[in-house]
Amino acid sequence: MALLRLEGLLWIKRSLGLLVAIACSVSPALPFAAFLTQPPLPFAAMWLAYGWAADGGGGWRAPVIILLLGLVQDWLSGGPLGLYALMFMGAYVIGGRAAGVMRSANFLSPWVGLVVTLVGVLALAALAVPLALGPDTGLGAFGITLLVTAALFPLVRPLYMNAKTGKTP
Repeated sequence: MALLRLEGLLWIKRSLGLLVAIACSVSPALPFAAFLTQPPLPFAAMWLAYGWAADGGGGWRAPVIILLLGLVQDWLSGGPLGLYALMFMGAYVIGGRAAGVMRSANFLSPWVGLVVTLVGVLALAALAVPLALGPDTGLGAFGITLLVTAALFPLVRPLYMNAKTGKTP
């Protein structure tokens, strides 16, 4: 009975984390939400991708949802279709590797794993963004958004990772 309650709570936390990621991806495109831009709004999809990758993948659903979330953000942002999808999938792949190395029950290990993931995504963006948007496109706002994403991770970590084991729910 206690196991069922624990699994139900983990499902609720994971669902709430998905809703936060969707809200952070969709809200910058809303006409009344001019203050909800990236930055200062974080890339919550990076938390989602890292958390699900650290969990061991979540089967086929996790990468499909992450890819679709990236395509939705591409579509709403008006940029080239596939750029955010590439960044979010990059976070999923890099995050899986980083979480495998940084798997520990302490507070710092998952945070460092996310930071490593975000540095990898920034390197991926440095290669992909000039090809997609032109060579004069800067990565300043993208980098600041990644910093905000890393800084807020300890506050939202319970939505994406189990605090006792360092593994995601």
